[in-house]
Amino acid sequence: SKGPNAMALEAKNRGNAAFSSGDFEGAIKHFTEAIGLDPANHILYSNRSAAYSSLKKYEEALTDANKTIEINPNFAKAYSRKGAALHGLRRYGEAVEALNKGLTIEPSNEPMKTALVEAQQAMAQGADPMAMFANMFSGDIFTKLRMNPQTAPFLQQPDYVAMLTDIQKNPSNLSKYGQDKRLMASLGVLMGVSMGFGDDDAEMPDAPKREEPKKEEPKKEEPKKEEKEPEPMKVELTEDQKKAEAAKEKGNEAYKKKDFDTAIACYNEAIAADETNCLYLNNRAAVYLEQNKIEEAVADCEKAIEVGRSNRASFETIAKIFARLGNAHTKAKRYDDAIKAYNSSLLEHRTAPTLAALKKVEKLQEEDAKNAYLDPQKATEAKNRGNDFFRDGKYPESIKEYTEAIKRNPNDPALYSNRAAAYTKLQELPLGLKDCDEAIRLDPSFVKAYTRKGHIQFFMKEYRKALETYDEGLKRDPNNKELSESIERTIQQMNRPTGGGAPDKETMERAMADPEVQRIVSDPIMRQILEDMQSDPKAAAEHLKNPMIMAKVQKLVDAGILRIS
Repeated sequence: SKGPNAMALEAKNRGNAAFSSGDFEGAIKHFTEAIGLDPANHILYSNRSAAYSSLKKYEEALTDANKTIEINPNFAKAYSRKGAALHGLRRYGEAVEALNKGLTIEPSNEPMKTALVEAQQAMAQGADPMAMFANMFSGDIFTKLRMNPQTAPFLQQPDYVAMLTDIQKNPSNLSKYGQDKRLMASLGVLMGVSMGFGDDDAEMPDAPKREEPKKEEPKKEEPKKEEKEPEPMKVELTEDQKKAEAAKEKGNEAYKKKDFDTAIACYNEAIAADETNCLYLNNRAAVYLEQNKIEEAVADCEKAIEVGRSNRASFETIAKIFARLGNAHTKAKRYDDAIKAYNSSLLEHRTAPTLAALKKVEKLQEEDAKNAYLDPQKATEAKNRGNDFFRDGKYPESIKEYTEAIKRNPNDPALYSNRAAAYTKLQELPLGLKDCDEAIRLDPSFVKAYTRKGHIQFFMKEYRKALETYDEGLKRDPNNKELSESIERTIQQMNRPTGGGAPDKETMERAMADPEVQRIVSDPIMRQILEDMQSDPKAAAEHLKNPMIMAKVQKLVDAGILRIS
């Protein structure tokens, strides 16, 4: 039997093929399978990172890129993957840093050089998240800073004044001073709010991914219609050829009327009159397909290809016959033969309909293989092996067995829930979350999936989402002790006293990557409200009675850039 490395290589190759065809979800699935078999192979994480980026799942792409670097810090492409993920997250400064690191390893890498220029341009255009605060430093900011007891002493420091002047001259330089606590304190004064974040040791959750603005897709060209074979000039036709053409025309008319027996007779007459014209055989094959006479159609197509090549038929004509041969094999569910025929057609002449037929049959082949692999009994055996590995702390091995069980029985929610638990142990939280969602989709009453999903959201510091998930679970099982205790623990965590001070650069970047946070801090009305709340506690209480304002304030608190008493 094949060893794990050989099986991992096969899975990787399937992932590469899926990626090349644009099936990024399928590629991720295959790369994940390969990782379960060979978790120390950095190439697998790098490939999966590229697939995640193609789906704009930049957080997952970044996680895989970092894992690649952890395994092999000298692998230049890993920094390219990291740069792409960070660019997608609009963390342009970090993207530039990652790409520069990659270029120190492989200075001649042209794609990485191009990516570096793009990230630098995006950062220069003020698209960096920190630069979104730059407009707050316009106008007469010194008077407001001088009136505040916290920032007034800073104005006696020449480097502080120079920093503010530099930012006013070039707002994109704001990110350069992101770790200066005086800058963050100044930002709070200019916004009119007290800015703070949680305990120094607590890592803030990543903000939701922000997609790049959609670019206008170029108009798709209409598939080119295949030109009809030019009719031979009448002056060049022999009497037999004239007879063959007349019989073909009668056969075409009968075919359109679905009079297939007459069509066959006419094409037989044409073939007998002119054995050098492969189109007559191809036309008869079309009729055989309509009559579900698959083997006769295959024989005619193969004969037509032989005749066509012997008589120097055009590439387009040979391609058309190969495509029909692919249709015949597809109808007989001989998918390997169909794929071979379609690929031969595309080598002769590339057309959109044949490409579509190839993709369709590849999908049919994959589904057929999946269905042939189903076996609930073997799924249970694999699940039990996974449970044993899990109890022994061998989490990669348990994931491999749970994945095998899912292939054997993809509709069992418990299998996804178990694999989610193993992913959680390996800190592969996005993958665990995805498995929990799939378990819930398969069986909304499966309470264990809600528990595990809530735990993952808790670990990701997404406390409000965790509460919502635990509540959904309690609706299904009101007496579930674990869910009730989890809710209490989450509420206690949310109510822990927060430390003072200014948010660090990473917290600011994560917060400002959220489009909702951007809208709130750039809204003049909300900024006035926040200033009122800072100066007048009574006004704060009144404002917070408004549910819409309360929701926006809570969003800033959850993002880690606002602290309220």
